[in-house]
Amino acid sequence: MNLYSFQSDAFNYTKYLMYFLYLIVALGLSTSAPVYLDSLVYYTKLYVSLFLIFRFNPFRETKMTPLDAKIAFNSGMFLLFATTVNGIIGLYITNFKAQITTYLAARGF
Repeated sequence: MNLYSFQSDAFNYTKYLMYFLYLIVALGLSTSAPVYLDSLVYYTKLYVSLFLIFRFNPFRETKMTPLDAKIAFNSGMFLLFATTVNGIIGLYITNFKAQITTYLAARGF
């Protein structure tokens, strides 16, 4: 297995794992999923940043490969998704916890 196919496969698996964790968090199916999602988002941002800096620095000539195009497009989508959806999900979870706390307090729990 060469580095190109390894990076492509690793990127695809990470992308699908993030989609799955976002779904789990959005549906509230797991309390530990946000912790894993935060870690995965952090390391994915780190990988994408280093990849883009290395591949597209101004000191080397670069030919665009399909992997470059896939990572460049998905990094834009990832940044947009991570910025907007993380904020929305965080707000949703905060409001949901407040409603549960209010409900339980009204019932004497």
